[in-house]
Amino acid sequence: MKLSDLIEETLSEIAQGVKNAKEKSRSVLAITPGTLDGKMVAEITYIEFDVSLVVSDAHEASSSKDGGVGGSLKVVSVGGLEARKGGAEATKNVGSSQLTHRVSFKVPVCMAAEFDLR
Repeated sequence: MKLSDLIEETLSEIAQGVKNAKEKSRSVLAITPGTLDGKMVAEITYIEFDVSLVVSDAHEASSSKDGGVGGSLKVVSVGGLEARKGGAEATKNVGSSQLTHRVSFKVPVCMAAEFDLR
């Protein structure tokens, strides 16, 4: 799985889960309220990521549309690298080198924010 996909899916799933929980428990619990007793309630929270990445500088013969040669950055899953879905692209290693890195970062979010997308 690409790092950008992991971040996108994780943040989207958290946001959707918070929204669903807020709607489901509205009568008994104030989850991420915009206001509480007439006072603004907005707190920045951080969603922290701590992931292992495999950086591959591969010389690959690729059967993708562009037929290009290149490297990749992948998130390591429990069983190693996550398998590609659909098999749209097949690769054959001609020669490669891989480095594993651990990356930690946090993304600030404000769950109670109301904003206008323009």
